[in-house]
Amino acid sequence: MKTKTIYLISDSTGELGERFTNALITQFPNDKIVLKKFNFIENPRETEKAFLKISDRGSILFHTVLSDDLKKLIEAMSKAKDIPSFDLTGPPTDFMRKYLKMKPVWDIQSIHQINDDYNKRIDAIEFTINHDDGSGGRTLKRADVILVGPSRTSKTPTSIYLAIKGYRTANVPIVPLIGIPDDLGKLKNDPRVICFSISPVKLQEVRLKRVAELGTEPSGYADIREISKEMNWARKMYQQYGWETIDITGRAIEETAALVMKKIKKEK
Repeated sequence: MKTKTIYLISDSTGELGERFTNALITQFPNDKIVLKKFNFIENPRETEKAFLKISDRGSILFHTVLSDDLKKLIEAMSKAKDIPSFDLTGPPTDFMRKYLKMKPVWDIQSIHQINDDYNKRIDAIEFTINHDDGSGGRTLKRADVILVGPSRTSKTPTSIYLAIKGYRTANVPIVPLIGIPDDLGKLKNDPRVICFSISPVKLQEVRLKRVAELGTEPSGYADIREISKEMNWARKMYQQYGWETIDITGRAIEETAALVMKKIKKEK
């Protein structure tokens, strides 16, 4: 199978274009597609240097630059190299300008403003780091959301994703031999507590990978019978304490986080 290449040119971090492009790539599961990025391309010289590395015939190019001059230069150089290109920012902005009767400022800095929302996200990230894997139990009351579940149920990556969205997130692992930590146990029926459930087979798969990485296996950690008992115990605890539950089996982190945010907003 021949690998297809998508080039992405951005005058900033490229995060917007990368997320959009990767979302599109998921719709072509039977093809091998590679994304190659050129970030912080802010002038003609940098654009020309980027195009020296773009040579694949049969590839395509997306760009998210805001400067009208750079847009035109990229279009011209794409035609010269016979590479189809598409402006990810122009058409949507033109659509908004036409029907909402507004005029864009085309300001790169405005995309990454340091404002109250930005400061909120930084605070959330710091809080989440300090409340990872059961840390910071005494300040759980400051959390916007508290994720609970057995080991390897994606609590940490989901916490980080939520933190980037501005949610102060704590995650607390639970183990049958230890029981529910005291600080967490005080939050009975608290709507901020969201518990993760997963099929034993999937959890075993995840833990076996972890065991291979560590080169050691705690007793019963990846045993399917012990995992089944552990998950049954966890579900009983979730019910006993009146906490919401999300089944994360087969879910991507983004999907799980979206469900968490939906539950939190519902309670507000």
